[in-house]
Amino acid sequence: MNQETSQSSALLSKDRLFISDLDGTLLNDQGEIPAPTLQRLNHLIERGMNFTIATARSQESAIPLLRGLNLKLPVILFNGVFLTDLNTGEDLGGSEFISPGIVADMLKIVAPISLDPFIYTVSSQHFLYYRRANNPGAQAYLDSLNGDGRLRQVEQFTFEENERISGFLLIDSVDVLEPIYIALKAKYFDKLAMYFAKDLYSDGYYWLQTYNKNATKGQAVQKLANQLNTPLSQVTVFGDYLNDLDMFRVAGHSVAVSNALPEVKTLADEIIGTNNEGAVIDYLESQA
Repeated sequence: MNQETSQSSALLSKDRLFISDLDGTLLNDQGEIPAPTLQRLNHLIERGMNFTIATARSQESAIPLLRGLNLKLPVILFNGVFLTDLNTGEDLGGSEFISPGIVADMLKIVAPISLDPFIYTVSSQHFLYYRRANNPGAQAYLDSLNGDGRLRQVEQFTFEENERISGFLLIDSVDVLEPIYIALKAKYFDKLAMYFAKDLYSDGYYWLQTYNKNATKGQAVQKLANQLNTPLSQVTVFGDYLNDLDMFRVAGHSVAVSNALPEVKTLADEIIGTNNEGAVIDYLESQA
């Protein structure tokens, strides 16, 4: 590539917005961004590439993983519930929450089978409430949160008047969760965004995640693009999981890693290598 072509390419990349999922996409199977990848990402950002993250993780969970990554743009957290400036911790507004009435009904639905959820809330700070881990999959998730300041073990789920409920998570086998998913989808199709898929880290278990219908990665990508005055046609997104499909539908270009779920690869405009191969950073460098 000659110098003139290289300069033109760099200018073009600065007009574009690149957004990557974390788990299974940018992170390797050990849940890490390898140090060489971190350095390469920082080099691209320093050169002016508009790059950020869209993840199902919370701010508390994402920050340790992103330590050392010099992001300049807001990040999309908790599947699009929050658009956050990680440097200040400020929520940039437009967050969407689940109504307390729907949460109360969901608790009634799971009560007969003694299935305890994880419930995420926010007021002056973020909390994650749970009663107990009912199975090894739920216990593995709980263990992964060791030391997380949000955790609150309770006997009953009660919330303060100013607490807003950002998410509701169930972890169990597919046989246990599928009837609940079908029931919730039928009753709250216009109120809830739901993701029902295999647990990425515990074999044999599934996650059923629920959020406000308007809290999706796709909605958040649109908000961020608007804030940055970037046309959606100039947005490229990377993902591997069901919760990435919403941003695949709105972005101008969607890229799936080859370890992605079949549904994700079907919708993608392009398929690259795996998360363990560092396929996202390789792709980004090819665009710089």
